[in-house]
Amino acid sequence: MALGIARISPVIERLLMYIGVLGLAVVGAAYLDSIIGQRQAIAAFNAAASVDAQATALTNPAPDQSLWSEKAKLAFTASNPYEAVPVALLRLGRLDLEVPVFVGTDRLTLNRGAGLVVGTPLPGGPGNVVISAHRDSFFRPLMDAAVGDTLELQTIQGTRNYVVSEIFVTDALDVSVLDPTETPTLTLITCYPFYYVGFAPDRYIIRATPEFTDDMIRSAASARAAGRGGESASSSI
Repeated sequence: MALGIARISPVIERLLMYIGVLGLAVVGAAYLDSIIGQRQAIAAFNAAASVDAQATALTNPAPDQSLWSEKAKLAFTASNPYEAVPVALLRLGRLDLEVPVFVGTDRLTLNRGAGLVVGTPLPGGPGNVVISAHRDSFFRPLMDAAVGDTLELQTIQGTRNYVVSEIFVTDALDVSVLDPTETPTLTLITCYPFYYVGFAPDRYIIRATPEFTDDMIRSAASARAAGRGGESASSSI
């Protein structure tokens, strides 16, 4: 009996070794494919952006997926990320975050990148632009975001910078974060806690407002001055 077990043991050891090597190969292939897919999505955006004279060239750095779960990497690979062209690129330079933004928040879209919540304005538009992504992949770096961080949102029309003004956690059923706003706002949503096992019960919210440039300030001042001029003319009639 002992002799039989001794003969079987090497076979089992080799089998386990082969399974381990196969598992590493699958994970490695998924990781490599996710990097290629990310670069393909950004390249597709660049190709679309090059048609617009206002667009600027983008760099295509390999994404840092060191915080991603293995499940997220495999889901990304299975999503065929090469088929869709993003409508925007979202960046947070301090955290080396660069994410393609697609329209919609269905499972396939969120495996490819971040998703624009349907019913909210297109990136760069007025009102409350709401973007969502998974906590175990694209938006996991946001756990280290801070008030004052600068977010870049680039479309083929140009780039708008936003400054993070608020970070908070709310209930998953709280849909008030989707409400329209009178002023331009960028809202980022992901599940919370970031490392929760199972369906996370809460939502992690980042609110950001436009970073006003000198040109924007001068334009606003001119508009206010024109308004006061119109009021004075009306009062003199």
